[in-house]
Amino acid sequence: MISPKSPPPLKIILDSKSDPYSKSSQWNDSERRLWTVLLFVMTSVLFSARTIVPLVAVNLSKEFGWDKTDTGLVLGSFFWGYPIAQIPGGMMSDRIGGDYVIIRAAFIWGVVTLVTPLVPYLFTTKAGTIMSMTVLRFLMGLTQGVHYPSLTSLLSQKVTADKRAYVMSCVFAASSLGTLLTGAIGSIIMDHSNWHYVFYFFGTISIVIATIIQSFSRKQRRKTFFSFQNGRAGTRKDDEEKKSLPVLKLLTKKPFWAMAISHLCVIFSYFIIINWMPTFFKEVYPESKGWVYNVLPWLAAIPASIAGGCLGDSLIAHKVPVGISRKIMHSLSMFGMALSLVCMGLTNRYYVSLVLMSLGVMAQALCHSSIPPNAQDIAPRHAGSVFDVIHVDNGVIIDMCWTVR
Repeated sequence: MISPKSPPPLKIILDSKSDPYSKSSQWNDSERRLWTVLLFVMTSVLFSARTIVPLVAVNLSKEFGWDKTDTGLVLGSFFWGYPIAQIPGGMMSDRIGGDYVIIRAAFIWGVVTLVTPLVPYLFTTKAGTIMSMTVLRFLMGLTQGVHYPSLTSLLSQKVTADKRAYVMSCVFAASSLGTLLTGAIGSIIMDHSNWHYVFYFFGTISIVIATIIQSFSRKQRRKTFFSFQNGRAGTRKDDEEKKSLPVLKLLTKKPFWAMAISHLCVIFSYFIIINWMPTFFKEVYPESKGWVYNVLPWLAAIPASIAGGCLGDSLIAHKVPVGISRKIMHSLSMFGMALSLVCMGLTNRYYVSLVLMSLGVMAQALCHSSIPPNAQDIAPRHAGSVFDVIHVDNGVIIDMCWTVR
C-alpha cells in the first residue's frame, strides 16, 4: 500500500483529462501553434550547428593531416559532453521551465559554433588541432545536451496528451531540416568559399534565433505570471507536488526500461547515419554531389515525421490505447531503419544507396511520435528528468562505442 506521502506511481496517461497540469497553464490553440513554430526553428538551428563538423570532416582531415581515427575522435567527443548536462538540465526544466533552459544554452552553443574555425589555428601541431577540436565538440555536446530534456519537460506541461504526438513529431522533424540546411547551405558555401564560413553563418543564425525566441518567452512568462496572480494558472498544491524524480522507483518500472532500450537503438542508428553519411558517399561514390546526398534524405524525413505524428494521434483518436500507439510507431521506425541500412551494405549502386538512405532517415523520423511523447505519458510531472535519464544512459553507451571504434 502506498502511503499518502509516497510519490505517485508511474502510469500511462490515456487522455488529456488525466494530465496533472492545470488547463489554464497550458497553451491554447494559437499559443500551441506559435510555440510549435518557434521550437521547430530552434531545433532546426541546433541541428544545423551540430552537424557542421560531420559535413566538413573530410576538409578538416586534409587541412590538419588527420587520419580516420583522429576524425572519429573529434566526431565522437560530442557524445562525451552530451550526457553530462542532461540530468541537471532536465531537473532545472521541470522546476523553472524548459524554455528558459533551452534559450540560455542556445546562446552558449551559438558562441561555440562561431569560434570553432578560429581555435585550431592557435596550435601549430597536429595533436594541438585534434585536442582543440575535441574540446570544442565536447562543449557543443555539453550545451546541446539540455535541449531535448528541456523540450520534453516544456511540452509535457504545456500540451495536452491528445496533441503531443503531433506537436512532438513537428518539432522533432526540425532535426531533419537542420541537417538538410547544413548539407545544402554548407555544401554551397564550401563550393564557393572556405569551410570556415559554414561555422560563421550558422553560429550567427543561432544567436539571432535565440534572441528572437527569448523575446517571445518573456512575453509568455509575464502572461503566465499575471494569470497566476489572478488564481488561474495552477495552485500551491501543484507546486508542492513538483518534487524530485523518484529515480529508484523509476528503475523498477518495465515501461521505463522498454523506452530506454528502444531509444538507445534509435539514436545509435541515427548517429551512425548523421556522422558518417557524408564521408560514406564522398569516399564510396566520389563523383556524387554533396548537395544531393546531404539534402534529399533529410528533406524526405520532414513530411515522414509529421505524417508519423498525425498517424500516432489518429490511432489514439480511434480508441487505440496510447501505449499500443507508441509501440506501433516505434516498430515501424526500427524495422524500416534496420532494413534500409542492411540493404545499403549489399549494393554498390549510387542511386540505390541514395534511395535506401532516404528511406532509412524517413523511418527514423517515425520514432518522433513514439519515444519522445512516451516520456510524458509515463511520468508527466517529471518528463524532462525521465527523458534526460534515458539520454544520459544511452549517451554513455554510444560514447563507449565511439571510443572503442
